[in-house]
Amino acid sequence: MPKFKGRITPRGNWDENKMKQAIRCVLEKKISVREAAERYDVPRSTLQDRIKAVGSGQEAQFKRTLGRYEHTFSENQSLQLYNHVKDLDNRLMPLTKVEFLKLAFQFAERLKIPHRFNKEKKMAGKDFYYSFIKKYPDIALRSPESTSIARAVGFNKPQVYRFYDQLHQLQDKYKFPASRIYNADETGVSTVHKNEKVISTKGKKQVGKLTSGERGRNITLMFAMSVCGHFIPPLFIFPRKRMDKNGRLMIGAPPDSIAIPHESGWMNGEIFLMWLQHFKQHVQPSKENPVLLILDGHGSHKELAVIEFARANHIHMISTPPHTTHKVQPLDRVFFKPIKSAFGSASAMWMRQNPGARITDYDIAALVNSAFVKAARLEIAQNGFKCTGIYPFNREIFSDLDFLPSLMTNIEQEPAFSEETVTVIN
Repeated sequence: MPKFKGRITPRGNWDENKMKQAIRCVLEKKISVREAAERYDVPRSTLQDRIKAVGSGQEAQFKRTLGRYEHTFSENQSLQLYNHVKDLDNRLMPLTKVEFLKLAFQFAERLKIPHRFNKEKKMAGKDFYYSFIKKYPDIALRSPESTSIARAVGFNKPQVYRFYDQLHQLQDKYKFPASRIYNADETGVSTVHKNEKVISTKGKKQVGKLTSGERGRNITLMFAMSVCGHFIPPLFIFPRKRMDKNGRLMIGAPPDSIAIPHESGWMNGEIFLMWLQHFKQHVQPSKENPVLLILDGHGSHKELAVIEFARANHIHMISTPPHTTHKVQPLDRVFFKPIKSAFGSASAMWMRQNPGARITDYDIAALVNSAFVKAARLEIAQNGFKCTGIYPFNREIFSDLDFLPSLMTNIEQEPAFSEETVTVIN
């Protein structure tokens, strides 16, 4: 290998004060440029450039640089870009990597600053991307969760605040204790469960796990819970014309649960009225001890027979605004995810214990019971009502940042709080 004479100073790794001393010694003709570079451990080419600049009457620059590389954006400009990226993310419109690189190019062009970005593709390079996320480590590439525009627009401050205003009025009038505040909603389970992550060998192109079939039958469930953790036995809606005569469909179901057959398998006004009667039996509302029932705005909750029954039995119903249940409904926030996860685990266990068999309608009740026992807990109920600001009452539970996505459209909201926005039945 060739031998190098003298010391080699790493690129850009030299001391500014030593550079000044080296320049002074050379200008005073005490030593040569080569000797000064070796003595003060500074790069000779850089030292020559500084001496030449001083000799021509220019101001010598002692700031270290790596060749011709310079940052495209100043600190302030880089911060503006960072804030813009975060703002778009908060509005549910985050940038992809390519969109970000194109935005950086457009930003540099608008500011009319020199840059080395690709002018053919009109985007910054990957080096700029990696240096940017290194500078701001709180941002990174992530997989987004799909959020419909209806939800983004529907969850707006006027609608949500009107809901809390109505809730506060009812609470002031009837003084509901925690044990008399309920939330009810329906969800669905399938005979073909969703598998959880499993342990498998690395490198396999595909990891398989048995399910009952390609497509399953959906069974609708109606749940209700109170702030104090009282869970009403669920309602099962089976997609069939009639129930079996010997009651096999409800073997192993949660105690006191009820089941109703319906061809579509979905909730309607007649079925909801039957559930409301079931709800009344378990909570025993009276004039002296009324009940507050929080629902979504489904049409089945607004039929005349339902309203009349609720009024006659001191059940005061209030519905959440459209497209806001993912934020303001306790069951959506804390209960449905754990019970579906537990149902999936119970279904997977059933498949292991019954090799070669398929989960059918006759197995659903027992699997739901297994999941219900695990998910129906006091802690979950209390957290659900607390995180939605329903109990303890807190209309300021959501910040301006939560309402920011609704500002991304110019869609005009429905005028002056129509009855379709929030329905209150006294």
